[in-house]
Amino acid sequence: MSSATEPESKGAGDSARVDVWLWSVRLFKTRTQAGDACKKGQVEVNGQRVKPSRQVREGDEIVVDKGPLVRTVAVKETLTRRVGAKEVPNFLEDRTPEEAWERAAEIRRRNREGAIAWDEGAGRPTKKDRRDLEELMEESEEKEAHFRKLARTIKTSAIIASLSVLSLSGAAIGADPPNRSFEPSAGSVVFKVAENLSVSAEKLAPETDSSTGAMTGLSASGHVIIKTKPKGAADWIGVACDKATYQTEGDVIVLTGWPAVKSGMQILRATAPETFVRVERASGKWAIKGPHRIDLKFGR
Repeated sequence: MSSATEPESKGAGDSARVDVWLWSVRLFKTRTQAGDACKKGQVEVNGQRVKPSRQVREGDEIVVDKGPLVRTVAVKETLTRRVGAKEVPNFLEDRTPEEAWERAAEIRRRNREGAIAWDEGAGRPTKKDRRDLEELMEESEEKEAHFRKLARTIKTSAIIASLSVLSLSGAAIGADPPNRSFEPSAGSVVFKVAENLSVSAEKLAPETDSSTGAMTGLSASGHVIIKTKPKGAADWIGVACDKATYQTEGDVIVLTGWPAVKSGMQILRATAPETFVRVERASGKWAIKGPHRIDLKFGR
């Protein structure tokens, strides 16, 4: 029986919403998760980041960034009802490179010690290994969502920092992050998104919808600095990274490329290349997803 949040069961058609199609072919457990991935900039159709409402058709290529694993699939047929695992190959062609599966397995082996029996030199992941990887990622996403919701109800920054570490398995494991400066570099362009939010970067470029030509966001790269002051907060928060993308859908900024976040005495640093930061434009609230560590800095 379908839940109230799932779309009504229908047969295949000429097109389907991308969030519904991703849920239907079991790339996400729920349609909500598929929609959230689109809003975070984790879904591309034919090379363009898309909104959950984007229509997909036969032949479209979809790239889904699910943290350690980046899936690439092609639409063989559209549908708006969830199908069984055995039926999935009828509707999608899996074009995910073998190296993507191998890299994801290695990351999971390091960050979730003992979760999967995966030895170096063991060869390419089997179908069972791939299923295990997908299940672990879905489980991790659910845990992270739970802790983020819990953190919003807690006011003490030290406790929030502790919850951030607990919500991400293997958060302290990873490479040494680059030594970031939280001041703009010479020649940077400053873009004031709102009174409480500004972006500076060496390069700024608008992003448009390929079908309508409407602006869907703004991309910044080259020593990107975000400065934000949440409503009611006494101090500013600074974020430094290699790339930032502002998305009108969801009114958020997504930062990638070893992001670092400075808030008061604590500096939260990414320790893996797949880690990203999400900032809500209106409120200035931020959240980090992926392996990271927290450093304490005293004085100026």
